[in-house]
Amino acid sequence: MKIGRKRKSKAEIPTASMSDIAFLLIIFFMATTKFDVKEGIRMVLPQAAPDDAQKTETITLTEKEMTRIQITPTGLIAINNDAPADIDTRRLDAIISQKLNENGEMIFRVITDRDAKYNDMIRVVDRLKAANVEKISLSTN
Repeated sequence: MKIGRKRKSKAEIPTASMSDIAFLLIIFFMATTKFDVKEGIRMVLPQAAPDDAQKTETITLTEKEMTRIQITPTGLIAINNDAPADIDTRRLDAIISQKLNENGEMIFRVITDRDAKYNDMIRVVDRLKAANVEKISLSTN
């Protein structure tokens, strides 16, 4: 009688529990990852006027009552339609304090170009907040 040889099976990696391991790794990394939460600008906005009190009134402000700060796409700052210039933080603080000394109720209008960097607008608003300015108007072109 002839006895057949057993063929050796090839070594295989069991893949039955591979998906379980992958899901456990995904759950582990999701549970241990700290997501960075971006905070916006902290500003207290005024209450909206009631619908019945919406009387549109146009007020024209002079340069003595309003300071216009315009931010260009390249980050240059123009104040009251002057030529845009690279204004550093100290000079910006000096301009803000000078305007506040002229008029304590000064309104600052920050006009940011749509292509300007967000950081440039934040820098100007931060300097206004540091000077305790309460009347700030934000707009974009």
